[in-house]
Amino acid sequence: MINFPAVSPTRRSFTPGEYPTKRFDSISGAGTTRLYGSKASNATLDLEFLLDDTNTAAVLQSWHDSLGGAKVLTLPTELFEGMNGPEGQIPNYLNWRWAQVPSVQSVVPGRSRIQASLVATLDS
Repeated sequence: MINFPAVSPTRRSFTPGEYPTKRFDSISGAGTTRLYGSKASNATLDLEFLLDDTNTAAVLQSWHDSLGGAKVLTLPTELFEGMNGPEGQIPNYLNWRWAQVPSVQSVVPGRSRIQASLVATLDS
């Protein structure tokens, strides 16, 4: 597992995962929904940070160390600071990975805005 840096985001958006279901409808309009598993997966966590150069480098190093999402991330509690409730709703059976390449925007010398997107996978 790769450690995500212990930094607090300035913005955070969480979407809970989906349960594996399939809806079947008949010609008459009657239908049924089939549940194929009891665990939700593919939750997303979109984060934005305003960081100094050292912490910006740490976020980018996490991306490289995880080989672009191939390896599982260990998320620090700092990512969830100020978030009342939802962090308790994130199942501990999910494995967090990078969903896409982080984006870095230079704001002023020594400060950057980083956008990071993570996805929670259900691995066997």
